[in-house]
Amino acid sequence: MILVAAALAVFSSGCATSRTMALSRETKAIEAKEGLALASVRITNTYKTGYQPLAKALLIKQVAEPGEKFSFDLGTPWKASPDENDQFEEFLVSVSLPPGKYEVMHVYTAAHGLLVHGGGFVGIHAPVALEAGKAVYLGRLEAVRRERTGDEPRAGPVIPLIDQAVTGFSGGTFDEKLVDRYDEDVAAMRKQFPALKDVAVEKRLMPPPRAEESPAAATATTPDAKEP
Repeated sequence: MILVAAALAVFSSGCATSRTMALSRETKAIEAKEGLALASVRITNTYKTGYQPLAKALLIKQVAEPGEKFSFDLGTPWKASPDENDQFEEFLVSVSLPPGKYEVMHVYTAAHGLLVHGGGFVGIHAPVALEAGKAVYLGRLEAVRRERTGDEPRAGPVIPLIDQAVTGFSGGTFDEKLVDRYDEDVAAMRKQFPALKDVAVEKRLMPPPRAEESPAAATATTPDAKEP
């Protein structure tokens, strides 16, 4: 069953280069040769609350050839609650990349129990342009996993059937929206990350996220699966 979670994570990122968040309390200065993208992510759960979807990584793809992919480890939530009546995780996201155009693809999420391991995706599919030495705020992504109805996009693959059903990914869907919390988020980041204290941050909101069903939702079945 552990291989299931590993397979979904590999499928989610493809052959992505692994990176960590650009900012931490220990960061001394902003990287002048790269662009810095800032955002916050909040994932709430109201379906199968015994299996809270935990955000693991943010996948970003370079638009220009060779189309390199980057998988950013989201690390520990800034705020979180496992309470079944108020279940959420919230992250302060800081991504540093060379200047250029990118697509913010999705957030990979996972949930597990004693014998089951499931995974899914919060689709974003938004273009982002970064400039050297410049910090931009992209907005706050808010996603709520709830029970799926009709032909709504699934929160994750249907296979393996038991794991994905029990953990709520095949039977759930993500309601997503992008909201502007510039003042609140940037103030929190300046407090959490001293290196950002005197850095000008431009508001440059992403387009609304596209919660389309990932190709992975129907095809990711084994550790050998490849992203189209």
